[in-house]
Amino acid sequence: MKTPKSKPTQAKPAQDEFEVALVAELHHLRTSERLLQRMYPRLKTMPQLRNRFLQKLAEMQVRAQRLEAVLSPIGALRPTLTVAPAVNSPAA
Repeated sequence: MKTPKSKPTQAKPAQDEFEVALVAELHHLRTSERLLQRMYPRLKTMPQLRNRFLQKLAEMQVRAQRLEAVLSPIGALRPTLTVAPAVNSPAA
C-alpha cells in the first residue's frame, strides 16, 4: 500500500516569494548606498548633484523604513521622532 504524498502547503511558496522580495529590496538598498557613496565626494566640486543626492537619500530612507516595518512590525508601531534642524538663536 502506498502512502499518500502530502501536497505542498501554500506557506512554502509564500515564504519563498517573501524571501525573494526581501533579497531584492536589500539588493536595491545596497545599490543605492553605493551610488550615494560615489556621489558624496563630488558634492563639493559639483553642487548641482546636491538635489539628486538628497532625493536619492530620501528615497533610500523611505525604503529602509518600509523594510524595517516589514521585518519588525512591533517596532514600526512606535512613533518615529522627527528631528528638527537646530536653529541658532542669538544670545540675549
